[in-house]
Amino acid sequence: MKNKLSYTVGFLFLLYIFSFFVFQLLGKDKAFSELENRNLSLLPSFSQEKFFSGDFSKDFEKYIADQFPFRNHFISMKAYSERTLQKKDNNGVYIGKDHYFIQNFIKPDMELAKRNATYINDFAKHFNVTLLLAPTSTKILEDKLPPFATPYDEGRYLEDFITLLSGDIKVIPVLETLLAKKNEPIYYKTDHHWTTLGAYYSYRTLAHELGFTPLELNDFDIINASSSFYGSLFSKGNFTFAQPDNLQLFHFKNPPQLEVTYVAENRVTDTLYEYSHLKSKDKYSVFLDNNHPIITIKSSINNGKKLMLIKDSYANCLIPFLTHHYEEIHVLDLRFLNMPLKSYATENGFEDILFLYNIQNFSGEGKLSLLRN
Repeated sequence: MKNKLSYTVGFLFLLYIFSFFVFQLLGKDKAFSELENRNLSLLPSFSQEKFFSGDFSKDFEKYIADQFPFRNHFISMKAYSERTLQKKDNNGVYIGKDHYFIQNFIKPDMELAKRNATYINDFAKHFNVTLLLAPTSTKILEDKLPPFATPYDEGRYLEDFITLLSGDIKVIPVLETLLAKKNEPIYYKTDHHWTTLGAYYSYRTLAHELGFTPLELNDFDIINASSSFYGSLFSKGNFTFAQPDNLQLFHFKNPPQLEVTYVAENRVTDTLYEYSHLKSKDKYSVFLDNNHPIITIKSSINNGKKLMLIKDSYANCLIPFLTHHYEEIHVLDLRFLNMPLKSYATENGFEDILFLYNIQNFSGEGKLSLLRN
């Protein structure tokens, strides 16, 4: 009887393994995961060189992991089990109070911070440099963190970095602004970005610091563009128990005419919004069609003011506010560039430069060396 039971268990185990092999073999590979918002590994090409170097086995292991049958269901089960066990984070994301997911912030590399400050200080000798480093919900919504969560303090990093900067650089105090507004919906619950409202409050602070008058909320028609937005933090852990976010667009009641050029694609449009993304998983890409190397924006306000903006994706939903104050804006994303920024700014006639990042992204920015050229 005991042997029969052992054989049965062994047979069922082999059948289980074989079934997954068949599903893997017959299933169609997916190139992109909308749930995780990332490209998936595809079947790697074989070569003797890759085989003996070990690269093929590493790539094949990634392929199996990404194309595993029913992968999303297993990720969901993992998230549910960790929630049941009251684990405080999943894949670097804290499961916070009031349905907030908050990203962990590990201790940054201060040697990198010192190098980046040196690059910016040198750049500021030639241009008017403004720095807007936005705190994330990790700092502003600390009261939403689970017990015993210990992310590194974004405020401390910001203070330490500011001490490395020369006095010629203007730092916009949006941390204080957002702390004062923390009880309003200024961050998404399932995404790492601030909401359009959070960007608006920061734009107002930026405007006052730079000496121009910001628009009031009643200058906009505020549109609820989606009530089913599941963002990047949801995707990291596949938290299928998450509640969706609302995504709002602020439309000018008296909008300027725009000419928006996506330089790498040689594509020109008259809007800052790509509405087709509202039908996809990555709805935040409605702002400026996600991220691009260089975007040029020309506005009909005709005041002669120009701005060069070096940024991460936090800037995407704030940039529309700036088109009411600048005739020309060039938006540069260093992740996709490898060119001398000093030369670019000079050749295009820029004097005013704005760096706009969230603190966590900025702390790991490794391409500010482009400022030297």
